[in-house]
Formats: sequence, structure tokens, C-alpha cells
Amino acid sequence: MNKFKFLFLLIPSLAIHAQDLDENFLESLPEDVRDDLMERAGENQQNSQENYRSSIYSSKLERAEELIKLKTRLESDLLELERRLKSDEQLTIIDDLELFGSDFFRTFQTSYMPINEPNLDSSYILDAGDILNIQIIGQKDVLEQFSVNRDGSIFITDIGKLNISGLSLEEASNLIKSKVSSVFIGTEAYITIDQIRDVNVLVSGNAENPGIYTLTGNSNILQALAVAGGINQFGSYREIKLIRDGNPIETLDVYDLLVFGNYNLNKRLRSGDVVFVTPRKKVISIDGAIKRAAKYEIKDDENLDALIKFSNGLKHTADLENIYLERILDGTLKSLPIKNISQFSSIEPNDGDLIYIREHSYRIATISGAVYKPGKYTMAAGETIEDLVEKAGGYTDNAYPFGAIYQNNDAKIINKRANELLYDEFLDNIIEISQLNIGQNFNLTPIIKLTEDIKNTTPSGRVVVDLLNESSSSSVRIMDQDSLVIPEKTNSVYVYGEVSSEGAVAFEQNQGVEYFVEKSGGFKRFADNELIYILHPNGETERYSKKRNLFAIQPQELNMYPGSVIFVPRKIDNSATRRIATQAYVSILGNLGIALASLSSINNNN
Repeated sequence: MNKFKFLFLLIPSLAIHAQDLDENFLESLPEDVRDDLMERAGENQQNSQENYRSSIYSSKLERAEELIKLKTRLESDLLELERRLKSDEQLTIIDDLELFGSDFFRTFQTSYMPINEPNLDSSYILDAGDILNIQIIGQKDVLEQFSVNRDGSIFITDIGKLNISGLSLEEASNLIKSKVSSVFIGTEAYITIDQIRDVNVLVSGNAENPGIYTLTGNSNILQALAVAGGINQFGSYREIKLIRDGNPIETLDVYDLLVFGNYNLNKRLRSGDVVFVTPRKKVISIDGAIKRAAKYEIKDDENLDALIKFSNGLKHTADLENIYLERILDGTLKSLPIKNISQFSSIEPNDGDLIYIREHSYRIATISGAVYKPGKYTMAAGETIEDLVEKAGGYTDNAYPFGAIYQNNDAKIINKRANELLYDEFLDNIIEISQLNIGQNFNLTPIIKLTEDIKNTTPSGRVVVDLLNESSSSSVRIMDQDSLVIPEKTNSVYVYGEVSSEGAVAFEQNQGVEYFVEKSGGFKRFADNELIYILHPNGETERYSKKRNLFAIQPQELNMYPGSVIFVPRKIDNSATRRIATQAYVSILGNLGIALASLSSINNNN
């Protein structure tokens, strides 16, 4: 029943009908609240129209069923978040794994070759279309460009025709120098490449965009694949062939480049070459306690142990007693346990296999404040707040465990969603009040200010814990990225809101709320005496009313503690807004308590 009451409180009013809002009223609002209010009004108007249309054809029972469905959906969301809070295991979605290497060509520069071709090494093979600069110094000074003709030759005056096609730059240079020195005694020749030829190659097979491409003569298989858009979903990253005159002369394995850093592309492309992408081999997935979870392509002569190399090895958190091979056998997915990882070297993979290596569940938690060794700690699954405090060396003499701030990421998600729903309900109340034409007689300032405070409230994710209770501190299990702040002892009670002087008041034993309010100068004129909130150091919140009656359930005075925060809100006349304001004050007050405890923690650490 409590859960349903909570849902009723969070569900925005469905009876609000959006109409044109007064421009002067809108101008008086803060800009961010005004924009949200206009958007909310539009949503309400659309919902109102849809509800009206459906009511023509629906009975009251049907409309009630729709409301129940809405509540059920919200309840389901909260239960899902609650389930995540209790879960110790991270779910791994295997389908999200990418094929290793598939992003390689996506990150290739759009132009495969820079505008200025880098200096070529001496192994560059000359062919028709290359242009050489030849400078002769000695008996005869010559500086001239020579283009390699279609027959693969150049013609130098007084020397004759030299066939250099198919020679490396070094071999051609030696040939030219030898001929020059034999004709002109005491003469030296210097040879450089001025321009390199273009080549036309065919990229075929399982390339992303097969076709004929024009590249420079200094290109290789990789650059041809890059201009063709890389490899498609059916192509192999392990076997890309360079075919010349019908014979494979070089094979590229992209994994050699990406995994082992071996760049063994020695062949430059020539016109008429074919770059052929073969069909993809077996694809095996590996996930869990390995350093690079992905799908990997495996050659026919490789076994499962290749996956360990490709994935950068195991994490130090790997549970080697829980390794599973999932394989389809006889039309059924079987989960086969692997007793020893050394078995991988003898298991031949099947296409579609999945290797899962369980990871010991560790998490990182932070503890700060009044402990001997504040910092980040690695925690095993099942370890508790008590274990975290022990790892941190225990409490210092001035520690105040009763005021501990324990924050959890999943609790923060719930807190964030609750704040969003609360903010929407405040917007609905502002719209409703303005539409009833009571805006001139009703002071909206406190409501607008509170609405703005809710919008700007950061979800805290605080979980109330009692570290003075040994059974409590030993039962709360640490989750990843949890944080624990242990403040120092304080001798103050903090009073904020509609009081004459906000701030700290010296704590006095056996004194109640009104005592500390009086020490802060008493209530202001518009203070709401019936809606006073007290945040205790352990995170619990209580409501206190100065106005007492014989039938009041609350005690005459609440127990106050060092570090308690008293918040006196401004009076709100609208009953609907006053009802939901309770949640707003609790949220704002909670953040204030965290800020005060954190400030104590920072001072202690310094």
C-alpha cells in the first residue's frame, strides 16, 4: 500500500487543461521555468484533448483502467530500479560486441594520400609515367626532366636509350650514373623522382564499394581498400589478396597490423592489379574477464587460444574456474564448461561460438573524512560498509559516524526520476492556479521559488544508514562507485529558512526545535510554523509543527542531535502546492545536509 501511495503522490494531475497563459505572468517567471511551463502547458493541452476524444467512446470504467495502467507502468519502473540496486552482477549484452577491426577503415583519412607525396625510398619500382630529375655535373652540365615512356625507357642526349621500367629507384640510379661516367669522364649524375605515375587497380570481392580506382604508383593494398570504403559485412579482415597477372603476390592480414603491429606490405600497386577481399572466415565472440571484448575472425588453422592473444589477454580479475563455451550443437545452444584455459589450444572453433570468462565481482568505493586512510578502495562482492571503514583504518578520534553520508548511483537514478516528476507536478500547480484567475489574489512567489529550487536540485543518491548500529553497517553491501563521507563531530545545530538569522547555533542537550529557532532570532513574518522540517545527521527527516493540539501524533519535542538541520519554509496558501511541497523540502534539505557534512570532510582531510 505504501508503494501505491507514493505513486499517487508522484503522478501529475490529469485534470489540468492548458489554456493561453497571461503574458505578464509569464514574463515574471525565471526564464528556464517559463520555458518548461510553456512546454508543460502544451503537453497538458494535448493530453486533455486526447482524453476528451477518448471519453466520447469510453466508459468511466475504461478511463479508470487507463489510469491503473499508468500507475502500473510507473510501479514497474520503480521495481526495475529497485532490482538494479539489489543486483550484484553486471549484465553483458553479447549482441553489442563489434567485430574487431570493423572500425579501422572508418577512421581512415578521407584522402588516402597527402597532397605532398613523401620522399620515396630506394625500393620504389619505376614504370611508365614516372618523371625523373637528372642533374649532370662535370664536363657537361645538364638539369633536365625525363619521363619514363610506355616502353619503359628514357632517352638521354649523348648517352642514348635506357630501359629502367621494373627497376627500383636505386637500381635505375646506379645504371644512369654508370652510363654517364662512361661517356663523360669526371662527371657525376644525381637522380631524383619529380612526379610519380598514376595506376588503375580493381578492388573486388567483399569490399564496401568494389570498382576501378586511380591511385598513385606508391600505393599499396591498404590504400586501395581505403578509397573503396573498406570491407563489407561479408568480407574477411584476415585474407586480402593482391593479384597480378592472375597470380596472388601478396596477402594482407589486418590483424597482423592491429594486434601485432606487423607492417609487411612490400608490394606497390601497378596498373592492372586486382585487390581481392575474400569471404569472411569463422567469427567467434569472447566476453567477460578479458581486456578487449569483441567478435574476432578466426582462420581455419587457428584454435580458440588465438582469441586470448587477439583480446589482449585476461584481466587479473578473471575467474578461471568459470569459463564457458557456448556452441550450437544439433540445433540447440549448449553451454560447455571449460575446466582449464589451456584446453583452448586444442579446441577447433565453430562459426558463431561464444567464449564467456566470468569475472570476480570487484567494485571501487570511496571513503573520505574522519578516517585514518581516506581514498578509493577495491571491494569484493559481498563486502559491506563496515569492511570499507576497516580498510580505511577505522574512525579517527573526532569522527561522527552518526552523521555519515552514504551515496549510491542507483539511488541517485531513483532520486533524479522522483525530482523530475515532482518538478512536473509543481508546473501543473502553477498552471492551475493561474487559470483559476486567482493569481492576482495569491502570492505565487514562494511556489515559483520552490519550483526553481527543485529544477536546480542535484540528485544526491543518499541512502540512510546507521553506522552506530553494527548490524546495519554490516548488512549494507558496497556497490561500484559508492561513496562514504564520515564527518567530524560538531557541536552545532544549523537553522535555515524563514528565521531572522540563518546559520549555526551551539547545540544544547535536551533542547527542542523552538529553542534553536529562538536562538536564530525567531520566525520571520511569513514563516510556516506548521511545516518545519528537521534533517537529522543520519539522513532521516522529520516534520515538526509549532501548532500543537490534543490529537497530534507527533511528540511535543523532537530529539535533536549535534549536526541536525532545521528548515523553516515560507508559508504557501495553496493547499495542493503545500501538499507536494513536503517532497521538495525533503529533497532540498537532504542536499543541504550533504553539503555541510562534505565541508566537514574537506576540512578534516586538509
